[in-house]
Amino acid sequence: MKKGIKLLVLLVLAGCGKDNTETSQPRENFNANTSARPELNVFETPGFWEQANKVITPDGKTNLTTAVSHATWGLKGHHLLIESEVRAGDNMKHNLVVKHFNELAPTNQYQSVWFQDDGLVQGFAGNWRANQGRLDWGLIFPSNIPGLEFTMTETFPKLTDKIFTYNITEKGQAISNGRSTANFLGETIDQPPRAFPPLPEMARLGQAGVWEELQTIKSDSGDVKLKGQSRMRWTRSGRCLINEGVVYTENRPEYFLWVKTWDAVEKHYRYAYFFEDGPVHHFVGQWNPQAKSIHWQSVQPPGAIEIREFVKQRGERSWTFTVMDGPNHNSGSGTSKFISK
Repeated sequence: MKKGIKLLVLLVLAGCGKDNTETSQPRENFNANTSARPELNVFETPGFWEQANKVITPDGKTNLTTAVSHATWGLKGHHLLIESEVRAGDNMKHNLVVKHFNELAPTNQYQSVWFQDDGLVQGFAGNWRANQGRLDWGLIFPSNIPGLEFTMTETFPKLTDKIFTYNITEKGQAISNGRSTANFLGETIDQPPRAFPPLPEMARLGQAGVWEELQTIKSDSGDVKLKGQSRMRWTRSGRCLINEGVVYTENRPEYFLWVKTWDAVEKHYRYAYFFEDGPVHHFVGQWNPQAKSIHWQSVQPPGAIEIREFVKQRGERSWTFTVMDGPNHNSGSGTSKFISK
């Protein structure tokens, strides 16, 4: 059994034998001003950063851009969320980076997932070199690209400075490399990047605010009903929907975070599910306009999880899921209703 699959099965089956739907849960607070664990303190200081970028293309051309990034703690301090607005003249691009610590990974426990504004999603694992104040990152998702090597480094000379470098090669040939220097501006700035409305493809997936959830897990000993809460928000670009959530199990609350986005190149949805201090599951989803649903299939771990999400009306979502672990299948369903902004 893959460790990630096992963790998900434990999450959805936790609390078996107890139906906790009778009592209403208090409003959950997902905010945090500090990190939830000391390992995360190697990341950027939360607040606004100003960045100067230099990218060298395969033909030797140098492109210069600037960027403003905003780093905030998410999911009670377990994830650092960094939204960036990159400018090159009148052109503008956005990206989102989610950084966290995977305590289940045997090595390279620092992990990050990058969401580009065209829908490309990439995952990296990092090794912290304390004596150099440096994080070395290597591509782990997608993992099936023969001959591709994508490495990054982040060096922190001090809390208010960062140097970022990257290098991409394919079959030994240079594809792109670059270097950025960033300076901390403070917790607030006079003119933060402006917000854009959600993309039409994204707007159907939800709305910013608090949602209450109920899911039913099928088991041999009978159905188990679990309550939960979520808080959704849009990135400033309107291209990613971020959800911080919790499932109230019998033993302890199980916290999670997910990000959904639209891949404008491949014309499908992408979905990354982050456990509190564990791995990341990646999905791709196809939209069915007749059923107003998305069929999600896990691509990491490959083929292990299948979800059908229905968004037939604003403020309500429902889903069914199946988790496959060899001959064993676990299934269930859930509903989510918008409560307030």
